[in-house]
Amino acid sequence: MMQLRTQVVVLVVVGILMIAGSLTFQFFFDRLFDSMLEKKLMILPGSKTLENFKSPPVPIFMQFWLFNVTNSEDVLQGSIPKLQQVGPYTYEEKQLKYNLSFNHDEGTVTYLQNKTFFYRQDLSPGVDLSDKVTTVNAVMMSLGAKLSLKSETFLAVAEVWFQRFGVTPFITRSVRELLFDGYDEPLLLQLADLTNDPEHATGRFGFYRKNNTNGGAYTVYTGEKGMDNYQHIARWRGEEMIDFWHPDLYGGNTCNMINGTAGNQFPRPIERHGKVDLYVAELCRSISVEYQKDVQHGALTLYRHVLPDRMLARTPDTDCFCVDKFTCRASMINVAPCRKGAPVVMSTPHFYQGAQEDIEQLGLHPVATEHETFLDIEPNTGVTFRAAKRIQANIPLKRYGDMPSFRDIPELVLPVFWVNESAVVPVERTHALHRTLNLPFMLVTVGVAVLVTLGVVLILVALVKVVLARRGGAKKPKNRRPGKDKEKSVTEKLNSRNYS
Repeated sequence: MMQLRTQVVVLVVVGILMIAGSLTFQFFFDRLFDSMLEKKLMILPGSKTLENFKSPPVPIFMQFWLFNVTNSEDVLQGSIPKLQQVGPYTYEEKQLKYNLSFNHDEGTVTYLQNKTFFYRQDLSPGVDLSDKVTTVNAVMMSLGAKLSLKSETFLAVAEVWFQRFGVTPFITRSVRELLFDGYDEPLLLQLADLTNDPEHATGRFGFYRKNNTNGGAYTVYTGEKGMDNYQHIARWRGEEMIDFWHPDLYGGNTCNMINGTAGNQFPRPIERHGKVDLYVAELCRSISVEYQKDVQHGALTLYRHVLPDRMLARTPDTDCFCVDKFTCRASMINVAPCRKGAPVVMSTPHFYQGAQEDIEQLGLHPVATEHETFLDIEPNTGVTFRAAKRIQANIPLKRYGDMPSFRDIPELVLPVFWVNESAVVPVERTHALHRTLNLPFMLVTVGVAVLVTLGVVLILVALVKVVLARRGGAKKPKNRRPGKDKEKSVTEKLNSRNYS
């Protein structure tokens, strides 16, 4: 009996230890794996993450589509512009972060990022940089906007300049000149006297003269002091906030807050039905993108996040971004405050998610698959594996100060060009990450399942032994003394004789 009891106790104890031990191991393995993963993600000197941070190891492309105004002479007489979209003109983009300075006490790194663009004719079918495009004279419009805030004398002087230099509200230039190379613009020299801007003093203008330039110093969190704000922007150009926008509805300064990351990486883990924040320098503001759906990329399941329509809608909460009533429209933001007063309106391409009257007026055709900004984020690491940032640049057409040059033009927001800046991590790289993220958990899960099963089996064996032992004891006959049985038998015989 003692031997059976010992066996049962040993089986039960070992079974419980196997179950409890395996479940405890799985609990702590999850946290150990998270800790190891987060340590690997930290931006630290000498780390592989730092190398990828300095120069993204994936191809980045910038595609331009320009809007050619086919009836510019009629527009000067009051007709609505007719637009012809031409493109894409595709450039490969190289990014390099340099002048890195770590602050280990704060857990940040400060850097400059240089962007260089190389034209890819092989990815620009049917178009060439020598193509001629007619578009709005942005310099003339900028001068009109600036001088309309001054006295009529300035407007008269500007009109004299326009006549002297033969300037009109529309120009025809090659795509190469309009984008990166620039073209000679005599008005810029006149504008330089008013603005003291060294860029104007060059006398050359281009819409995207940003080749081999940086956008100012960024300071971001490295994760060294915690991962909750990993790669969030702590400061831009040395400031924790920008100062371009008005107070918000409640008198606060939320519209000038720098929230989130630059978009390449986010604090992990990423949850479904959540949102992530990022600062978009082209818009001079922070935005939030929200979870839309799961998408597959190679072996990985990614969470697609898109820009909700209310982000650029006209609501009381977004009034602080309104510069004037004319450009305060759905899908648009007037970035003049952060463009030295230049009348530039950024929007979604083809006014996607914008007002229907603006779309129909210019014959635009917004399509989500072509014009929607999205980020596909791997939820375990917070890494963006596929992204497309799509933004359109526009110039307001206005009759500034009733100047003769602008007197008959229709007042509207005119699209100039839109860009698709995109990057995709090659599919073959997804398999290695999938193995890294899933193989350890699969092995641990299988191992835990085996140990739990064995533990349950041992406990069941112990229970079976107890049940069998009890059943065997119930069927066994009671022991009787031999002498008493014999005595009882003799007595029974005598009694039977007496009765007979």
